Amino acid sequence: MRPALPLLLCLPLLACAQPVYEVPVATPAGVQAAVAEIGQGAAPGRRSLTEAEAKAAITRVAQRLAPAGSAVCQEVGRGAGCEWRFVYDPSTDLNAAATGEGVIVVQRGVAEHARNDAEIAFVVAHEMAHHVADHVRSTQNRAQAGAVLGGILASLAGSYAGLETGQLAQTASGVGAQLGVISYSKAQEREADVLGAAILHRAGYDIGEAREMLLTLARLSGRTETGRLSTHPAGPDRIASFDGAVSELQARSWRLAPGR
Repeated sequence: MRPALPLLLCLPLLACAQPVYEVPVATPAGVQAAVAEIGQGAAPGRRSLTEAEAKAAITRVAQRLAPAGSAVCQEVGRGAGCEWRFVYDPSTDLNAAATGEGVIVVQRGVAEHARNDAEIAFVVAHEMAHHVADHVRSTQNRAQAGAVLGGILASLAGSYAGLETGQLAQTASGVGAQLGVISYSKAQEREADVLGAAILHRAGYDIGEAREMLLTLARLSGRTETGRLSTHPAGPDRIASFDGAVSELQARSWRLAPGR
């Protein structure tokens, strides 16, 4: 059995890196439309899944997304920079994290809150996109506590270094509240949503179906405005930015950069 993840510190870190994709600014009309859409329903209830069912769903999604994520890495010029290591965590929170070198930790709660594989895929592809855009390394480099964070990420990478690309590992016990997620900037979160959509498209998922997870997250959070100290854009802002970027990508046949 592989060792459990080490206790991670919650570090509100700042990062600065050249974006892979410039996300269009959400329009006021788009934000208002998102507010109205969010208000039209409630977040779905948690699904009742056995441990085996939740792990199987996340494994199935991870295996389908892995080659698509590698293709997006190639397109943005990262080459072999994304070698995926998926880790299943039995904690029941709706949470996932990108850490280490291509490590994606996905908690059981993601499968339980999702209504289908496409919604699980939205969360996993979003975390993969943080690696594609090099957010993890750039955040680490900017951290004042970089030495501490570097040790944490090195431990993660070492724990799962034996995994084949796209393979799923499992923590020895649920990380739960111990899972320290690196805080990316709001711009990076928007960019990860869009690059995640590109991964979803290449994996053959329906973008509209996957987008339902954004509505679920917005309805669960209840936030309607993005604060200066928020780590994620509020639901309406995030949905409007996502919709605008997806429309832009569809108009240019999903090329992440003109001429590519």
